[in-house]
Amino acid sequence: MNICILTPRFPFPENGGDVLRINYIARYLKSCGHRLVLVSFYEGNNMPVTESLYDKVYAVRRRRRDSVLYAFTHLLCGKPIQCGYYHSPAYRRTLREVVEKEKPDLFVSHLLRMSPYLEELGVESRSVVEMTDALSKTYSMLKDSKGSVLKSFVYSVERSLIARYEKHVIQRFPKVVLVSGQDIDYLKAQMPSAGTQSLRLHTNGVSLPFTARSGSCDNRKICFIGNMRTLQNQDAVLHFVKDIFPLVQKQMPQAQFYIVGAEPPSQIRQLADGKSIFVTGFVEDLVAAVADSCVAVAPVRVAAGIQNKVLVAMGMSVPVVLTSLIAKAIPELRDGENCFIRDDAPAFAQAVIALMQNEALRNTTAHTGRLCVEKNYGWNGRLAGYEII
Repeated sequence: MNICILTPRFPFPENGGDVLRINYIARYLKSCGHRLVLVSFYEGNNMPVTESLYDKVYAVRRRRRDSVLYAFTHLLCGKPIQCGYYHSPAYRRTLREVVEKEKPDLFVSHLLRMSPYLEELGVESRSVVEMTDALSKTYSMLKDSKGSVLKSFVYSVERSLIARYEKHVIQRFPKVVLVSGQDIDYLKAQMPSAGTQSLRLHTNGVSLPFTARSGSCDNRKICFIGNMRTLQNQDAVLHFVKDIFPLVQKQMPQAQFYIVGAEPPSQIRQLADGKSIFVTGFVEDLVAAVADSCVAVAPVRVAAGIQNKVLVAMGMSVPVVLTSLIAKAIPELRDGENCFIRDDAPAFAQAVIALMQNEALRNTTAHTGRLCVEKNYGWNGRLAGYEII
């Protein structure tokens, strides 16, 4: 088939979970013999550099000033702000050109915000909406998080708008993909009397083989993996630094915390002291930056979907301590066997300390975690049948 993929953010470089997911979906589709046409926004004055993953690329420049204006007008009309932020007459014209020239058999909307374009074209019956996460679920938790006041306000306003639009898309499109069974259950509960047959599960995976760690790790090094532009990851890091890391340092004063992820805002960059806390920003080689850690932490308090940070760390044989909120999305996790699941700060800190101090425990947890990922989370297995409506 000719498959047209619509993305709100140019998928290179691969510096976030969103672009990693859509690119792995593209790799799966390519492995099945399909031809891929990408229609994507880009920012800045220069055309972005592409890779050979997509057979044809149509890029549309997005101007932030226009995005803000359209976001405001959508808000006034009672439509999701994010759909307005990515509204563009130029993108619409380009997409119509693609339909005429490329004659796609199937369309994939990467994230909810791109689906209005498919409705305008009237091609819902041959479209997949890659919703990924139940955003309304995430937004409902953001009221308790700390972070940018502006972002918190926007999320608060957006919550009801996006919940209504999620229901609309679920009923309008034949296939709506999420990465977590928990999110599917949540959405079904929000619309018990409406049809939810379109909801399908294709979870995230890990690109194996990572090289399983064979040498010794740095028993001082704790890492957090995640794109730092998101409020959820910012909240998790700030929570660890404020509430958990000081407890770890009382027993392990030599402990070092590495925050690994693209686009850290100023409040995250300011945490770095060059002694015990390090902020790397985007790294080209994630394995080199993370694989020598003795433990990866995911103290996430606001989230939907499945957290790739957990699967990636386990795939690199780094033991993980995470919260139950995100553990629920990975049913194969077993507390005390292939990971440690802790919610309150003292218990979380003690699990981290135990892994730092006990090499045998660390190695056993790392090994069973790696086996869990190898057995259950290869991308092609998780995405099988993605293109079938």
